[in-house]
Amino acid sequence: MKLTVLGSGSYISGPERAASGFALELNKEAIIIDLGFGCLKNLQKSGIDYSKVNSLFFTHDHIDHINDLSAFLFARKGLADAGYSEKTQVNLFGGPGFKEFMANLWKTYPALQNIPFKINISELEAFGTKKFNDFSLTTKPMKHRPSSIGLRIEANGKSVLFTGDTEENENLVELAKNADLVVIDCNYATKKAEGHLNAVQIGKIVSKANAKAVLLTHFDPETEKEDLEALVSKNFKGVVYVAKDLMQVNV
Repeated sequence: MKLTVLGSGSYISGPERAASGFALELNKEAIIIDLGFGCLKNLQKSGIDYSKVNSLFFTHDHIDHINDLSAFLFARKGLADAGYSEKTQVNLFGGPGFKEFMANLWKTYPALQNIPFKINISELEAFGTKKFNDFSLTTKPMKHRPSSIGLRIEANGKSVLFTGDTEENENLVELAKNADLVVIDCNYATKKAEGHLNAVQIGKIVSKANAKAVLLTHFDPETEKEDLEALVSKNFKGVVYVAKDLMQVNV
């Protein structure tokens, strides 16, 4: 698997960071995990052909994780209308309440109601495992929003966990257990705040889970000024990556 960071910032990202988003390239396809504002442009910069990306997963429905979904769908509509791409089904996956979110999105953007291809919308189980062609997906609730879920993807004997935004919780430790890479909300360096993690907490979590590597993301502008790798490494002896937009990590 190859991970591309489409956005490593938060809802108050600095100018060098889009909001949260990732592309994960598997054997035969690339899938998207979150697509916050600015991520569609970075997807194009990454060299991944977004006209062939047909599966998108969302950890929750906050704007900095899902805003560019409407832009993605509208762009795919334009490509299909102009005959530049095939009218291939697009599959969208989210946690509890995702179908209601999408129903409201259609009302907000009526032009999206005339897309010339099928869009399949699925709500993932809060606790569940689902098999896809190239990978398996395990989900558990995270502590942030009612819709928040962690997504653990396994393929070819490797595993990647996307936490989305979350506080400390036992589901997070369980999903991260022995993971090859944990992509985790590091909104703060040392500050403790509702709904998010800091670098010190992360070091303890991934160490307890015996994860092999961690990729820190979702930074506030002040957070990225800190030595986050050092803070995590106080408690974690594995590999620590500090995310930047368009950074790539092989798993």
